Amino acid sequence: MNKAVKQNLLLIIVVFFIGMVPVSKTGTIQYINDRTLTIEVVDVEKRLIDFEEEISMDTLYAHLSSTGAPVFFSRNVVTSVCFDDKCRLLDVILYWNPTGRYLGFELPEEEYLSKHDHEPFTAEEYLRLNELLSDPFLPLGDYSYNEIVMEGSKEEYYDSQYEVKEIDAVSSATSKFILDYVVEGAAFTTYKLWHLIYGPTNGVIKEWTTENFDSDYITLLLESENLSDILWTLEQLEGKLDQYPKINPLIFDFIKSSEYSLSEKAIQTINPQNLSSQSFQMDLIALFPQMDSGKKKWILDLFKKAPNVHPETKTFFNESILDLEVPLIVLLLEVYKKQKMYDATSLEKVRLLSNSDNNYLAKKAKQFLENVPNP
Repeated sequence: MNKAVKQNLLLIIVVFFIGMVPVSKTGTIQYINDRTLTIEVVDVEKRLIDFEEEISMDTLYAHLSSTGAPVFFSRNVVTSVCFDDKCRLLDVILYWNPTGRYLGFELPEEEYLSKHDHEPFTAEEYLRLNELLSDPFLPLGDYSYNEIVMEGSKEEYYDSQYEVKEIDAVSSATSKFILDYVVEGAAFTTYKLWHLIYGPTNGVIKEWTTENFDSDYITLLLESENLSDILWTLEQLEGKLDQYPKINPLIFDFIKSSEYSLSEKAIQTINPQNLSSQSFQMDLIALFPQMDSGKKKWILDLFKKAPNVHPETKTFFNESILDLEVPLIVLLLEVYKKQKMYDATSLEKVRLLSNSDNNYLAKKAKQFLENVPNP
């Protein structure tokens, strides 16, 4: 079967599966996943970057919104997928979301991916490749090239005329333990693409995105339908929440989430300085009764280091302290001490605790009372 026939057959297969493998009107093969942002792209900025990999100096393209913020990124990759350069060149356009999440790939017109025997990918294999590339936690990063493909560049064998021949071992046998993580017959193509997607380019994209952070752009990222986008954005906000006060309502909504990882990441964006605001304290305290013990502990630790505790917050703590679990009561006593909560109401609550049937709790309350400064 010649090359032209193979290409036509491939396109027929891909069109048959058009619901799964989108094909553009120009006949190119592309697979694009859900974008973080669906806003219009009006401009493209490019930067020449040393990616410190086999393809070092290369161009990264940022596709920008009307405000100049990245909507998605792309990189045109042309590289060999064999050490001996005898395999077909890998010619592909890779796409990333602004959070560094893999977005998809596209092949230039009339290009296709092939396996070690130069047979084009089937539609199912394109789907498989896209599925693999979508997983940042594949163990491919733990393997070297020689562990992916059986070692040795050449092997000898005797043909029917007893003449010594050579075969390309690099493109023949794939190590059995890696088959679950690659497209069979295209191990190094899968390996190469995965490393391009999650290697240095990924870090450059994330840095470029954070350069454009403002409240409006962050809000767009936090409204993503993809949980990993939101978690990544929240990680970038740790200790910086005071720079973007407009997003506070979103942070509090995430804290209320039943998705534990989301709620936890949202709480971790808060630093003690944020609590200097009375309204911030009250919004946070309003969520306190709904939190589990771990989150309550996190909040109380924040209040230990807060610039101050506003009167309304003191009232809330005094009304709650007797009903908390013992470890949380002890932690709240530390808040009382750090924040010098020596008013009459607070002291009365601690005196009640000093008479507790729990000897440990009573001891802690008595220690607090013994260190109250004389009026």
